[in-house]
Amino acid sequence: MVDVAVPDVLRPVVDVAALPAGPGGAGAAWLVLSGGGRLARWWPATGEVRDVARYREERPASECGDGVRLRLHVSRCGRWAAVVQDRGRYGVVVDLATGSPALGLDGGDYCCETVPFALAFAEYGGRPVVVHRTDWNRLDVTDLASGEVLTARHGPDGDGEGAELDFDYFHGALSLSPDGSRLYDGGWVWHPWGMPAVWSLTAWLHDNPRESEDGPSHAVYPEVSEWDGPMVWIDDRRIAVFDRNGAVHVLDPASVELRSPGIRWIKAVATFPWPVGDFGFFTDGEHLLIADEAGLRGVDITGGRQVFAIDGFRPTRQDRHTGTLIQVGGADARLWTPPKWAARAG
Repeated sequence: MVDVAVPDVLRPVVDVAALPAGPGGAGAAWLVLSGGGRLARWWPATGEVRDVARYREERPASECGDGVRLRLHVSRCGRWAAVVQDRGRYGVVVDLATGSPALGLDGGDYCCETVPFALAFAEYGGRPVVVHRTDWNRLDVTDLASGEVLTARHGPDGDGEGAELDFDYFHGALSLSPDGSRLYDGGWVWHPWGMPAVWSLTAWLHDNPRESEDGPSHAVYPEVSEWDGPMVWIDDRRIAVFDRNGAVHVLDPASVELRSPGIRWIKAVATFPWPVGDFGFFTDGEHLLIADEAGLRGVDITGGRQVFAIDGFRPTRQDRHTGTLIQVGGADARLWTPPKWAARAG
């Protein structure tokens, strides 16, 4: 466990997200969004801070209610970042090489207060792309280098305007699998019911622009009654999802069975009870790590048995490159790195 001071210029910290370690041996860096809209790189090992950009919330968060909070996302390569309104409508992608806005985001205002802003960075064919909500029931993928939308839909008559699908699904938080091949969507359907979904990113971008809606690789898990609970990819074959009714479901996205009428159902490999509370899910690549009010608990995902605990450590974000978990308080931060870790795509 490492304790460090948060530099005065970064406080108050709104959110942090990990950046890849740069040359020169300065160690791992974090991108910090501060209360004044500052975006800065921060190296906890040295205390160094470098300003990157300024975020201006030019569009009102109040359009979607009072529960809006800003969320920071960073691409694996470290070139791109996004600041979005969770439980809100808007966001922006920033080019960290120039500090300039690269893409404005608008997820629509219909029931946007019910979900985090759906966004995930990924790569396709060696190119950085961003997956983002463009309406309550629609996701698109934009090539960040060219600005091209890679998921344009076209109806039978070739008219893109007539290509909207009657898709009764409210897209929620997105999460990319460790190998970058699949997307998890923590959305919901009427009336109202949690409906986690998983599909192939390659099939979506190579074969079928509707893959995120009803493609052959698209599968759901209707056994989670509540949505927007914590989740994490343990590895490429196991996803831990919390149902706020008091259970953890461990899903295998590669194991799917067809259920009538035409529903592809993701199989659960384990389900175990867990007390309802406010916490986050992380992993060391083997165990489910649960951050609750008491601290961090390492849990065996086959049956929910606690195997270790770190009292008083309640991280909020994890570095996909190193596995390091970070807890940021007012003036201090604590960091802990699991003994074993394999770098992840997203």
